[in-house]
Amino acid sequence: MNNTDWQNPFSGMFHVIGLWASSGRADAERVAVGIERLLGWGLEVVVPQLPGDPLRYLAAADSVRLAHLHELLANRRVEAILAVRGGFGVTRLLDDIDWAVVRQRDLPTIGYSDFTGFLLAAWKQGCQRLVHGPMLCPDLSRKPLTPEEAAGAQAAMQSLAACLRGDERLLPSSALPLVLRPGQARGPLVPANLSLLTALLGTAHWPELDGCILVVEDVNEAAHRVDRMLTQLRSAGVLCSLAGLAFGQFTAGEDSEYLPEALADFADAVPGPVLAGLPFGHVPHTISLPVGATAIIDTAAAPSHRLQRG
Repeated sequence: MNNTDWQNPFSGMFHVIGLWASSGRADAERVAVGIERLLGWGLEVVVPQLPGDPLRYLAAADSVRLAHLHELLANRRVEAILAVRGGFGVTRLLDDIDWAVVRQRDLPTIGYSDFTGFLLAAWKQGCQRLVHGPMLCPDLSRKPLTPEEAAGAQAAMQSLAACLRGDERLLPSSALPLVLRPGQARGPLVPANLSLLTALLGTAHWPELDGCILVVEDVNEAAHRVDRMLTQLRSAGVLCSLAGLAFGQFTAGEDSEYLPEALADFADAVPGPVLAGLPFGHVPHTISLPVGATAIIDTAAAPSHRLQRG
């Protein structure tokens, strides 16, 4: 595999990365492609050794996936954890994770989609090195077929590297976020998949969002379902407690032509600024965002500076 056109986002930061299949079963061929890419970057890849066959739509039984996480945490050589893929299943594990060990290691942990459930629960537990960013599948296993696809994949790797370095800038120069509600706000940044965020509401793993800047995205959700989830957050008093809100990409859903209007309906529920159209979500060029880092929304700034660390 030719890695020359792909920036190693972990360069100078990590040498040993553990892979955790926390959620849905992954295609073995795509996993192999992703591992080959990591190895081509000169990284050592640690795969948990406890055997476990896929169970229904899950990568393995709950007990096995839990054991895999704890195995990675017990391996002192592992410097970061990368999610294998999303799908479904991580919320089944949250009640039984040894959070004391997770806090003690506080490893950089990267993923999105269903993995949002773990990121938000870990942030509530006090972990500070969490990144809503690319996973092994589909992101690191991509085989771009066009220059545009290659550029998008490279942009995603560059954003991940910048996020891991702690760069102030969070948006690429090409970003053109729309302003749905003007203003300026500062607070902890909470990037999340909307479905998983809503699924945690009312559980012991729901994070405190008062004064936060929430950034949400989703995939395969019809416009009316996105509307329903945002309505739930509004009715639960979540939106009115935020410092700011930003919408990423909502892809592959039915009735997508209604989404801009549906999202705009909720701008007035937030007391602070609201943005839309961030290049964030289930797209090849997605940006990576740090969970819990202090950030600023300033709608009067240049478009690519409307969201940045602060």
